[in-house]
Amino acid sequence: MKVAVAANYLAQVEFGRRSLDERIGGRTASELMAAMIIRSDNHATDLLLKNLGGPARLQEWLEQRNITGLRVDRNIAQLLAAKRDLWDVRDSSTPKAMVELLRRLDNGTLLRPQSRQYLLGLMAQCKTGKNRMRAMLPAGTRVEHKTGTLSGYTSDVGFITLPDGRRLAVAFFARSAPNRPYTIASAARAIYDGFVYAVRSPFSAAYGSQAVSAPQ
Repeated sequence: MKVAVAANYLAQVEFGRRSLDERIGGRTASELMAAMIIRSDNHATDLLLKNLGGPARLQEWLEQRNITGLRVDRNIAQLLAAKRDLWDVRDSSTPKAMVELLRRLDNGTLLRPQSRQYLLGLMAQCKTGKNRMRAMLPAGTRVEHKTGTLSGYTSDVGFITLPDGRRLAVAFFARSAPNRPYTIASAARAIYDGFVYAVRSPFSAAYGSQAVSAPQ
């Protein structure tokens, strides 16, 4: 949700309808966005979401851009106050939908290059979830990501840059497993190793396959 909020706000900035210097709740929009992406500040998210017109307007923006499988029905305060049900379709996303959102961010169909770089720069500074996607990747690997956490649910979505400069858009959603961060970390490393192996040994990769599974 927070990546979508940031993308929608930056799109509004591009059209001159909003500004990163605009003050919302006593703080600038840029300060709120940094708090939302870097520290996963829920209050900052809700302030930006309210300024955009609320969940319904954000959902409308996503649908207008043909991003399906991602729903925003409530703000975060309402979501956290409600009875938890991980099978509720409200305020949910499929991994495929999240990867599509990331892909559209990366290829320039949602944001202009300057806005894209601004958002990715914040995602590269993400301080939450150090035991998730980043944990098992080689030191120095560039990761631009955003984490999510609810009772019984852990996620991490974003981009992993390979040694040859190619970027992978990934979305990890884990629930019910006893050590969800480890599941995400090990899956991220398996994906990284698989792509690096394919580059270094293209002939073997073309005629052989490896299956990697992680507990759900």
